[in-house]
Order: sequence, then structure tokens, then C-alpha cells
Amino acid sequence: MLVRRPTPSNPHPVRHPAPVDDAHTPPATTPAQPPRVTPNTIDININFGGLSSKIAAIAQIRSLPVTKKTIVVASIILLVTTGIVIAGFTIRHHTVTNNTSDNSDPNKAIENLEYQTVLPEGKSISELGGWKRVSPPKSDPVFAYADKIGDTPISVSQQPLPESFKDNIDNQVAELAKKFNATTKIDAGSTKVYIGTSTKGPQSVILTKNNLLILIKSQKKIDDKSWTKYADSLN
Repeated sequence: MLVRRPTPSNPHPVRHPAPVDDAHTPPATTPAQPPRVTPNTIDININFGGLSSKIAAIAQIRSLPVTKKTIVVASIILLVTTGIVIAGFTIRHHTVTNNTSDNSDPNKAIENLEYQTVLPEGKSISELGGWKRVSPPKSDPVFAYADKIGDTPISVSQQPLPESFKDNIDNQVAELAKKFNATTKIDAGSTKVYIGTSTKGPQSVILTKNNLLILIKSQKKIDDKSWTKYADSLN
């Protein structure tokens, strides 16, 4: 007797998917993102130092994309930079001019001073080469001229008599003479002359006349008689 085996209800067997190996799984595709559009910006640093700033600004402006907006901004920047450069040169020129006018040139001789002076009898300041300032620019003005006694060059400086001297002129001049070691005293008419002689020969002479404090320096020793004559000739 033949025994029939029962026929499966699903003739097609179910196949289970093979296990997935994550290591070989292709990465998921990310949709392409549209490119980001960065708004046009202008970043220009200007150093207001002078002409180099203007050149640097022009170089940076040239690197910008040519658009209506950049042209307008660039024009404004150039106008502002140019104005600052011009203003800087103007201020600098004004400052230099003021400094020049405030500081007297010690090598420049002048013939007229703001205060009354005395000169050797029979000589003009033009013949003596003019007055030259011998004091610092910010101090009280002291001017001098060059002359000779015999063949010895001398420098004669004059300045208005200080206010502190006017109460007792003789004593004040005598005290000043001590500071210069001008201990030799001679009389030139009514004028007292104080003479100091260095060991190497040059002399310093101090006197006052016509409300002026006068200091004379010689390159070598001069006799007292010649000093008396020269001091007396100052008028």
C-alpha cells in the first residue's frame, strides 16, 4: 500500500534576508545643499597716518568686486582719506612754521633789538656784524656782538637789568661778579668794572650801564687801562 505524504501549503519556502554587515553598508546619500550666499561686506582698515594710508586704502578698494555699492563706498573712503591727509600736512606745516618762528636762529644777525643798547663810540652795529642771540629760545633774550680791543677778539653781551638788581645795583653786580671770580675792580668814570682772569688767559668782565647788565669775554688777557677805555666808550 502506498502512503502519500502531505503537500506543504506554501510550495515556495520563505527566505530570510542575510544579516546586514554594517561595515559594508554604503553611506546614505545626503542631498546636495545649495551654496550659501554671503552678503557683500566691506572690511577696510584705514590708518590715518598720511600718504601711506591713502595708498593702502586704494589697494584694498581695488580688490573689491565692482558693484554700484562698492563704488559709492570707495568714493566716500577716498574723499575722507584725502581730506585727512591734507589736514595732516597742513597741521604739520603750521606746527613747523610756529616752531621756527618761536625759536630764534643763533646764527642769524639782527640790527634792531626790543630794548635799548650801548655801543662803542664811533661804531655801528652793522660794522660790528649785528646782534646775535646767545641765550636759549625760552629764556630772557640776551644778545651779543663781536669786537676787538687792540688785536684781541671780544664778545659783548647785553640784557636789560633784572628787576631784582634795581633796588641795589652796585651790591647786586658785585655779588654776580664774585660768581664769575671777577675780583679785580676798576673804575671807568662813574662805572664800576669787575674783571676776572682765568689761568689760561681769557677774561670775563662785568659792568652795568644805562640799565643794562653787560658781560664781556676776551680770548686772552687785556690790560686794565684798555678795559677802562673800552667800558668808558660804551654809550
